[in-house]
Amino acid sequence: MAEPRKIDDILASPLFLKVIAVLIALAFWFYVSGSRSTETTRTITVDLEYLNVPPQVTLRTPVKTVEVVLSGEQAVLSSLTPGSVVCELDARGLDVGKYRVAIRSILPKDVKLVDIRPTHADIELLRYVDRLIPVEVVVENGLPPGLYLDGVSIVPAEVSARGSENDVSKITSARIKVTLDDLKAGGEKVLPVEITKSGEFEDAVRVEPLSVKLSAVLAQGVPKKSVPVNARILGKPTEDFRLKAVIVEPAVATVEGPLGKLEGITKIDTETIDITGISKEQNMVVSLRAPEDPMVTLVGATSVRVNVLLTPFTVTRLLSSLSVEVEGRSVYPKWKVEPESVNVTLEGIPSEVNALDEKEVLIQPFVNVTNVVSRRLTVPVQIRNKTGGKLKVIKVEPANITVIADIQDF
Repeated sequence: MAEPRKIDDILASPLFLKVIAVLIALAFWFYVSGSRSTETTRTITVDLEYLNVPPQVTLRTPVKTVEVVLSGEQAVLSSLTPGSVVCELDARGLDVGKYRVAIRSILPKDVKLVDIRPTHADIELLRYVDRLIPVEVVVENGLPPGLYLDGVSIVPAEVSARGSENDVSKITSARIKVTLDDLKAGGEKVLPVEITKSGEFEDAVRVEPLSVKLSAVLAQGVPKKSVPVNARILGKPTEDFRLKAVIVEPAVATVEGPLGKLEGITKIDTETIDITGISKEQNMVVSLRAPEDPMVTLVGATSVRVNVLLTPFTVTRLLSSLSVEVEGRSVYPKWKVEPESVNVTLEGIPSEVNALDEKEVLIQPFVNVTNVVSRRLTVPVQIRNKTGGKLKVIKVEPANITVIADIQDF
């Protein structure tokens, strides 16, 4: 009985209880300390950001998000949000084309990157364009025979399509549809714009405006159309002139015929005007040529007034090593010049320039020493032009020369 009682006394003693408490505290501390230092992993899905995309370029890629595998203390990883990790792709310096670019990640402190999926992204940079497309009017089920649209006004007459170059190039037309009943009712109508295309768009294409205003008159008879007049010019002026402009009055002509035929008429030509060898402006009345399609005819005037305007054509010529003369009275009887010759560049029409004979003294450089007292002086070179203004001096080289008094016999 004494031995068990002794054990009970030991277990019930304050010292034993203190030792047990210390051991439990140490065990708990080691547990907590060990759990804090143990590293774990976590996978986060992050939106991929695209940086430095060039202006007027759109970026296309299937990669929108990135999976990032991180390691670190459990307490740190559990506090992370998708916004704590940044994944970027830098398009700086890239031009239009296809590329594979590495993805860069920016992590908070105390976190390590284990893996990133994907590590690269395939991107395509497409040129972003803005194209103006004329709006066409389409009558549903067509117009009955003998009726046509006159005084058609579409506001605005064009719509803007903005998107990648590949997508915008697929657009074939922009049109508005109107019914025969709407045309008979008259008045202004707001109609939606429909885009026709040769294939599906790969990206978003923005069309503005989405609707236009239409006003038109439903007329009876033969459809008419106004088209520009094209002056048919043959040959060239003389070598001294170039064709400056051709002015046609009136600038448009009116044709009539079936609506389907009128759509193919874009201009009316004049009879051929031969300007071979002319040297002055021409003003003449020229007949209009009938349309090639016999079902389309001219309405109204069958001739126009054509004004052919010319502009002089000039060339240059270099006269080299022309001797410089000394003119004028001075206190010194003789003068020397350095250098003794200069180069002169002339400008004029080809016939005058080519006819210049260097043996004839029509261009004479000289210096004037009147009232010059200094024995050595730099003066400008002057040109005596005897061509009657037909040739223009545009450059003298050198522009200034030195005059030196010859005083040996003075």
